[in-house]
Amino acid sequence: MKVKVSVDQDLCTACALCYDELPEVYEDRGDGIAKVKDDVGGDGAVIEGEIAERAAEISEECPSGALVTEIIEE
Repeated sequence: MKVKVSVDQDLCTACALCYDELPEVYEDRGDGIAKVKDDVGGDGAVIEGEIAERAAEISEECPSGALVTEIIEE
């Protein structure tokens, strides 16, 4: 699986779900709001494999709907 990940920071409620569950991809930008890590590629980064599957799962669990995960390839 290959996905494109980003965070709608206007919707993020700083619940910390994403960066607690998947710190390889997401981090706190400093005020609790999530962002895709720069070393992963920042917003719009394409990730693949098991980590992409986990990102897709976490995106569905996000209570505010701020995590955007676009499936590029199954």
